[in-house]
Amino acid sequence: MPNESLFEWRDVLFQYVGFLSSFWMLGAIGFRYGILRAGLTAPGGRGSPLAGAVRRSAAGAARIGLLGVGLGVVSLVEGLLERAESKHLTLGEAFSAGGATSLAQVVLLGALLVAFVLALRSVSIGWPIAAASGVAFALRSLLAGRLAGMVNPLHVLGASLWLGTLFVMVVSGLAQMLRPSVPAVDREPAVAEMVHRFSIVGLGGAALLGITGVITAWTHLNPLSALWTTPYGYALMGKLFVVAIVLGLGAWNWRRVGPSLGTEGGALKIRRSATMELGFAAVVLLLTAILVSLPSPKLPVH
Repeated sequence: MPNESLFEWRDVLFQYVGFLSSFWMLGAIGFRYGILRAGLTAPGGRGSPLAGAVRRSAAGAARIGLLGVGLGVVSLVEGLLERAESKHLTLGEAFSAGGATSLAQVVLLGALLVAFVLALRSVSIGWPIAAASGVAFALRSLLAGRLAGMVNPLHVLGASLWLGTLFVMVVSGLAQMLRPSVPAVDREPAVAEMVHRFSIVGLGGAALLGITGVITAWTHLNPLSALWTTPYGYALMGKLFVVAIVLGLGAWNWRRVGPSLGTEGGALKIRRSATMELGFAAVVLLLTAILVSLPSPKLPVH
């Protein structure tokens, strides 16, 4: 008899899509409120090239948020199709079976869609709506009364605030700051301030990620020997190894690249090192998608 696969790659793919959705939506919000605060555009005022780069950065963040909403819709539809297939239901019945959580998911994705479109058009109310809807989307499991199930959503929220915000900063923020139209005398101090502000957001997100990760591991690794005797444990160790690399790169950026910020070439150096950090973060996401698709270790039944 052939061995059954421990997981389906289709499940891993759509777990990955769901993670990217949260990373891009919440990362856009984290970038807007954690990094693009007042103070970046002081030199030259609102009409300066630096101010234009900041506005384009905000618009780019809104576009990334919209991509996240699109992936959220894909994840929602896939979840409904999987529920309908496994329980022999119609799509309508599968949606109803999801109760308040499914309804909240649809409503909040709609709100986020509208919010990011408004933000893209520079309508002031867009970002506040996105922030409120994004947090509610991340914590929507509360509607089902599953307090015990809040650890994973908080885990994803922490990762999104750390790595999602970093992604948006690199792809939108630093890319706009490194345009030739922005003078180096304005760009370098602005990038240094952006990275400083990100460090605060990133540390907060990483702390939440670490706390919830320990809780999750403690819950699933029962007994502890499952860490080195089960596929779940192997995948977790692989994830922790790559997370350690990401943390190491972050520390390198802080200790080695950080002192060059504010000087000529500092912005380019931080973009290169942060891009490498994001490459390993993508591997962490893949390992996490595999991890949640694996059966959790369980104590033997006597």
